[in-house]
Amino acid sequence: MSDSVEQVVEVAPQSGGWVKLSAGQRLRLIDVEGQQVADLFAVAEDDFDKWLSTSTSRSVAWRLFPRVGGRFFTTEFEPLLTFDADNSPGIHDMLFSVCRPEMYAAIGAALPHPSCHENFRKAAAEFGWNPTEAPDPVNFFQYTEIGEDKSLTAMPAPSKPGDSVTLRAERDVFVVVTACSMDVEPINGDRCTGLRLEVLA
Repeated sequence: MSDSVEQVVEVAPQSGGWVKLSAGQRLRLIDVEGQQVADLFAVAEDDFDKWLSTSTSRSVAWRLFPRVGGRFFTTEFEPLLTFDADNSPGIHDMLFSVCRPEMYAAIGAALPHPSCHENFRKAAAEFGWNPTEAPDPVNFFQYTEIGEDKSLTAMPAPSKPGDSVTLRAERDVFVVVTACSMDVEPINGDRCTGLRLEVLA
C-alpha cells in the first residue's frame, strides 16, 4: 500500500483542523515537535448522528486505552476507523473529556483561554457538523496514569518529534483533530505545539 501523501493539513498550536476520508483511506496524525496531545473526533459523512464514541469503543475492545488493530465505533456499534499503525511510545487515552472554557474557569486559569471544545466546534462547523454536545475524543499521545487507588493523573505526553499514528477509514468520514490547549498542567510538556494531518493514498 502506497504511503504517498494526497493532502496535508497543519494544525496550529491550540487550534483545530479537519479532513474528509473515503472508505479505505488512511490518515497519518503527526506530533510535529513532540509531547503534544491530539484530540480526535470523527463522524460519518452521510449521517451526523453517527459519531465516534469512546465509551462504545472501550466496551467493544474491553480495554481502557486504544491499541493497533483496534477499531473506533459509533454509539450504534458501527466501525468508523481502525487504528492501523503506531509510530510512537503507544500511550494514548480514551477517558478524558474535551477541555472547555468552563473547565479552565473552574481551575482558575486566566480567561479567555483557548479550548479543544471551541476549536472542535469551529472546525466541525466548517463542514456542517454542529452537535448539541461535543463528543468525548480519542486523546492520542496523552499519558493517563492509573494509581493503585484507581485515581487518574494526566502526565506529560511521552511522544517525540515526528511520532505518529495512522488510522484507516471504515466508511466515508470526517475527522476533526485539535491540538490540546492545556498549558496549566504539563500534559503537553512545557508548551503547546502543533500537529500535522496527512491523508495517504
